[in-house]
Amino acid sequence: HVWTTNTLAGTVTVYDAKNLSVVKVFPEDSVSHPRDVIIDEAHNRAYVSAAMTGFIEVYDTRTLEHIGQLEFVADRGGDQFYSTGLALDSAGGKLYGVSRDTPWVGWIDLKTGKSTTVRIPQAQGATGIARDPKTGRLYVVSQETNNVVVLDVNGKVLADTCIGAGGVSVVWDAVTSQVYAATRAGGTVAVLDRDGKLVANIPMNNTPNHLTIAPDGTVYLVSMYGTGGDKVQATGSVTKITLRK
Repeated sequence: HVWTTNTLAGTVTVYDAKNLSVVKVFPEDSVSHPRDVIIDEAHNRAYVSAAMTGFIEVYDTRTLEHIGQLEFVADRGGDQFYSTGLALDSAGGKLYGVSRDTPWVGWIDLKTGKSTTVRIPQAQGATGIARDPKTGRLYVVSQETNNVVVLDVNGKVLADTCIGAGGVSVVWDAVTSQVYAATRAGGTVAVLDRDGKLVANIPMNNTPNHLTIAPDGTVYLVSMYGTGGDKVQATGSVTKITLRK
């Protein structure tokens, strides 16, 4: 199945991966401003961030039922956690997330439900997070500070790299040990090495919104509008990015 979020409708839709026919649409407004969805194939779970809250909605991918909630809780002060981007460590049983309206990064123990959060002032307006499974490093992309912040396993800042206006999505490429980050206002995809050094900046000529990566290192970019030169007026587009050989 293919799981998608519909932010404006406040819902989640499941499609058949073979022909993209609709399998199930969850009730409208059942999720508060859903942003990200991540699948744990080993444990038959789908996790969806509810960006107006700190909650994560949990679904059973076999029965296609909503089965509960998890929650990121800011460790101190009056801040709330507003869940946006997610990253998963299935083997380690941890779900990682970032907060859009407050500078927090956190992780939830999937066995106990306990959340740990770390305040990262360098990440304002964070919307995406990726993880290097070998080192445990986290890569946080933010719209207001226009950067990617690299964190170690404990949340210590290792690097802070400017990538362009409106950083909105980030993925880790295990094939090349590189990070891809999309900038919505900048209209680019930035490429960084494991340590956060900028190595390339790819112009996209549209409005990048979300990145995903295939096991072979192919990157797919979803944009809010069609690309320049389209013969029809598209409401969105998908761009495939591969390394030049």
